Amino acid sequence: MRLDFVRLRIRAAFRVSMVALVVVLIGTTSLWALPANGSQAPSLNALSLLQAPPGARASWASLKGKVVVLEFWATWCSPCIAGLPHFNQLVASLDPAKFQFISIDDEDTKAVQTFLTKKKMSGWVGIDATGSVYKSYGIKSRPTGVIIDQNGKVVAVTGLDSVTAADLQAVAAGKKVTFKPPEDIVEASAPTKPVGEQPLFSVSVSKAAPDQKQSQVNHPPTGTDFLGIPHADGLLTTVFDVFANRYAVKCEMPDGHYNLRMTLGDATQSLNSPAVQQAVLAALHLQIQPRTITKPAYILRATDASKSLLSPSASTHAVKRGYWHGIYILMNGSMDDLAYVLGTGLETPVINETGIDGTYDARFTVAAGDVDSVNAVLKSSLGLELVPGDKELHITVLEVSKQEKSTPTQ
Repeated sequence: MRLDFVRLRIRAAFRVSMVALVVVLIGTTSLWALPANGSQAPSLNALSLLQAPPGARASWASLKGKVVVLEFWATWCSPCIAGLPHFNQLVASLDPAKFQFISIDDEDTKAVQTFLTKKKMSGWVGIDATGSVYKSYGIKSRPTGVIIDQNGKVVAVTGLDSVTAADLQAVAAGKKVTFKPPEDIVEASAPTKPVGEQPLFSVSVSKAAPDQKQSQVNHPPTGTDFLGIPHADGLLTTVFDVFANRYAVKCEMPDGHYNLRMTLGDATQSLNSPAVQQAVLAALHLQIQPRTITKPAYILRATDASKSLLSPSASTHAVKRGYWHGIYILMNGSMDDLAYVLGTGLETPVINETGIDGTYDARFTVAAGDVDSVNAVLKSSLGLELVPGDKELHITVLEVSKQEKSTPTQ
């Protein structure tokens, strides 16, 4: 199993994630083109720099000899904020003499400076006051990362949440690295049929070609297509609210890529409506059954390192929390919310006894599902730990499983 999210993913509606795990659209930029791999990186001269040494310039002449990592972000972008711990860890783990990270925002300088007083962002921060850098790089969604080699050539356009320090070190060593392609989102396109021929309500799920690029296409006023969704996991996380429910996948999921096309009409419908969810379940021959289990609880506690590793959230968005296949996500959430996310992933109740107030952001991946693996990541990234409790509590899990062959599709 794997999660292909938005970024939990927060992709598209989640997405994004998981799916919210969420990609934030900039606007209709379909005429802009992302730089091709191997091409000369467009100029950065229009940027004004924050958090850079006096006299520093964002020019390819001055940056020659360094691997440069650009991230296009915004202070209002929840996925950008959720990815900050990973971004900061990348910066801290690499030699600044060989690598330069530049986070590029096109907002007002004062808004960015205010954000930086509340939230740590390592590396340089570039202000694109005219929007010319965004345009020259063809940026359609945030966050988007661009990796550039020591000679100013584009290596990849990708999501930085999937990039590791080893990947960037390999680029510096001149090795070929395969990076995950960015999600291509088109904000709107013209209806393909006259308005009178549009269905009042329709949902269809079909197999996509293996090389279909992932994209979202809106057909005003009520149609939306999600194309090239990789793997059945991604299709499920597109339509199910993984932040509000505990989902446990207990069957082998189908491989392949999928297209989800919807016209929801004037009715009060959404991507997470039961009709859309049922269509996806039927297409994958799956069903969801709730089950309740009783397990001893874990206690979430702070350690001496929590004060230095935890930083308050700067997000103004509502809390987002979720778990899906080893990925834990918290945006603008309390320690109680984090306990919920941990309990979801471990399928064991977690009680918050940290004594820590405020809201925080966290995003981390745990390969194994045992508490020791989770604890190792918690301690190193957040300064928190789980210890066995003395209470037994109930937890409800929505279990996704194969339908019996004899069960007719509704």
